This record gives sequence, structure tokens and C-alpha cells, in this order.
Amino acid sequence: MRSEACLILAFVAVTASAQYERRQYDKLATVPPILRRAIRAQPTLRYTGTTTTEYAQGANSGRHQEYVIKDGPWYRIDFPNDSQFAGQVIVENNEVRLHYHPIANEIVQEPPRHGEAWQKVANLANNPKFVLSTASGDFIAGFRTEQLVVSDTSGNVLQRLFIEPGSGVILKRQLFDLVGMEKGSFEFSKIDLSPRIDPQAFVLKRKNAKVIIPRVQLERISKRRGFQLRFLPPASGFLLEGTVAKNFAGIEGLVETYLGGKVRLWIYVLKAPVDPDRLRKNAGKNLHVYSYESNGETIVLMGNVDERTLTRFGSMIGTGTSPLGH
Repeated sequence: MRSEACLILAFVAVTASAQYERRQYDKLATVPPILRRAIRAQPTLRYTGTTTTEYAQGANSGRHQEYVIKDGPWYRIDFPNDSQFAGQVIVENNEVRLHYHPIANEIVQEPPRHGEAWQKVANLANNPKFVLSTASGDFIAGFRTEQLVVSDTSGNVLQRLFIEPGSGVILKRQLFDLVGMEKGSFEFSKIDLSPRIDPQAFVLKRKNAKVIIPRVQLERISKRRGFQLRFLPPASGFLLEGTVAKNFAGIEGLVETYLGGKVRLWIYVLKAPVDPDRLRKNAGKNLHVYSYESNGETIVLMGNVDERTLTRFGSMIGTGTSPLGH
């Protein structure tokens, strides 16, 4: 790698993707108008502001501020000087997320998160498990809001979204657990809906910074967690987006995310066997699952491709023993 790393985000095809998404959102005629307003506005929203994010999970809790800039598909996050994340900078769009870590002097390439979060909001509109209703909202960051209440079919509130009706910006979002306790939220304390945004805000430049691509991330996480290195080669037509470590009901595992065109594929590497019928049930009707064991690890492939293709991809990852459930 060159001694001077200069990484400039040159994203392509995002305009076409945004247009496609907006055509899809235009079909949402039965949802509350305020949610429809928020979904349709998302691809072209422009603002700068300050948000506070909070989360609570068991005995763990946290709170931090972020300075955010959004210009259509572009998104940037900075942190206050007294934050535990001070000096870190995140820039992303619909295709990729770049995260600068000052201590390591590294720019880590990751899958986008802001767009994924918005897709979850959009999914509220056509999920029969959710009941949507509206109520008057609070004044937040100086703006009147309308409230979208997301409940289950028994009337238990799962989420509350406070939306500024003129712009469609979600100024506050609350998430609740199964017994009604708030488990996470974000809220704007300041926002400018007509900002002047310098395009250079979405360019990361740092001398001698090392660019960490997804394959290097996978190697690091696999080594740190004691997994064998397993990956789907580019010859499959799918490219690695990112890897995260997760526990599944006490089973330690890795999740690798791949993208081929508009199709996503997930590879789970687990340190214990899993029930393939349970995986198929949880995958949903549009996803298929293929599982096998290899050298003491369980490999699970999941995606919107047929099982024959998943089986072929499994053989490209490595040679397994007898597939589970066969």
C-alpha cells in the first residue's frame, strides 16, 4: 500500500437505486400519510444536526452525541471532543461505509448502516405483524412533529417515531422491549433543514492511513475469535461487504455479508450445530438455507437464491461433511 492513503468516495449507481426505491414507495397507499411522507422524502433529504443516541440492554447502557450531515445518499458522522469516539469520522452512502479510527490510523470499509436502518422503517409499511397508528407529537429541536406508533396485534407498543411533517425527517425514534421498557432511542437536539453543505465533507483524506478492506476485516475477526478463515470467492459473483461477530443463543459465531447485484447472501460460521428446520423457519419465505459441518464448525448459507446454488456456494467455501438435515 502507498505510504499516503487518500480515499475519496466515488460512489456510482446510487441515483438509479434511489429512483427505484422511490417508485417502490409510491405503491404504499394504505399506510399512514406521515410514514409515507418520511419514506418518500428519505432519498433526497438534506440536513445537518446534533443527535443523542441511547441504548439499554440488561445491565448495559450507553449514551453518546453525534454531529450528522446528510445530503441525499451521502451521510457523515463526527463526534464531540469529549466523546469516547472523539476523532473518529464515518462517511457512507447506500453502497459502502468508511470509518476512520484515529488511534489505529485506519480507514475501515464496512457495509452501510444508515440506509439499512431506513429500510427497516420502510418495512413497517407492509409487515402484517405491525399495527400502525398516529398521534400528536412533541416539539423536538424547535419543530412540531407527528407521531407514528408501531404496535403488535395485541396493542403492545414497539416503536414511536416523531416525524417533522414538512420535510419528512424523523426527529426522534424510540424502541421498546416486549414488556414496554425503552431499550433504545435517538433524538435531534439541533437540526438545520436548509444547510449549505461542502461536498468535501464526504471525502476522507489522511496521510499514512491504512485502508482496511472487508477481506482483511474477516481475517482479523476470524483469528481473534478462533475461527477458521472461510469466505466465498469473487468467482461466485458475490463480493464480501463486511463481517461481524455475534452470539446465537449462547453459540459463538460470525456473520459474513455478501452482495451480488441487488441480492444479498449471508454466511454464518458457528462453533456448534444448529437445527436447519429452525433456520429455514426464521429465514422467511423468500430466503433459502443450506447448512453443513466442517472441521468442528457449522456453516450456514442464507439468501434469496435457490438451494442448489447455495449448495454450490457451500462447496466453494470449503469441503464439509454431511450436510445438516439431509
